[in-house]
Amino acid sequence: MEKFRLSRATYQLIERAVTALECIGRELKRYNDRHERIAGKDTDETNPGES
Repeated sequence: MEKFRLSRATYQLIERAVTALECIGRELKRYNDRHERIAGKDTDETNPGES
């Protein structure tokens, strides 16, 4: 594998981008989990005899 030499500013930019993507991933997971729970409640309330 080739080695690349990056400037400090480039390295910091990449590091911040990775951190931001990790935060976005966590928020998307929370969003999806919350909406799955809401969808589950809607299904239970509209079809009380089914589950």
